Amino acid sequence: DFEIDNSFFVDRLSVSNTSHKQTREPTTMMMEWRVLLLAFLSPSFALRDGDQQNVHSQPLEKCDRSMINDPRYPHTGFMRGGDNSLNDRCTATAIDSGSHYVCVNLPEAKIDGELYSPFWTKTGQAFDEKEATSWPKPGPWCICMWAFANMLGMHPEFADDLNCNATNHWVLENYNVQHPGELRALKAVCGKCGVKSDKCTEAMALP
Repeated sequence: DFEIDNSFFVDRLSVSNTSHKQTREPTTMMMEWRVLLLAFLSPSFALRDGDQQNVHSQPLEKCDRSMINDPRYPHTGFMRGGDNSLNDRCTATAIDSGSHYVCVNLPEAKIDGELYSPFWTKTGQAFDEKEATSWPKPGPWCICMWAFANMLGMHPEFADDLNCNATNHWVLENYNVQHPGELRALKAVCGKCGVKSDKCTEAMALP
């Protein structure tokens, strides 16, 4: 079955209602191989919750869904459901090929009195508003850093939904300023979060 957190926010992701078959464009697949390679080449990229930092180089805060009434998706984070300390954290780990390290606050809307997030329809993951009611409800959610970079060009308003204190520092470290989409995403994170770092200074100075 389709594991919803393993494929969130993938550019032009198509999910069948019956078979849950996933289709990714080659660019996204290349990004996933890239993050796996980076992960295994980096000795510091290990699952140690105490070492996880946010974009301000402070301890990573929760992308906290504890106040969200969503029985189907009560927690977020790739590592949710096992070690409770990893629930609702955008934890950087080598086994997460989708790199769900960006915490956003999913916006809300209603259809026929039922709550849903238009995030899922804007990204094309839900075919329509009615289907989106079965996806995670509005509130904090960990999304893919690479697809965030891909989609930001079409939806610059996504930057407004960033939760800086719960977004993993790995995002800043690994966005490539030579890649236009990643540079745009890096600028969005640096600007929204007010990050002061050499890399942010470099990024903000580029056209």
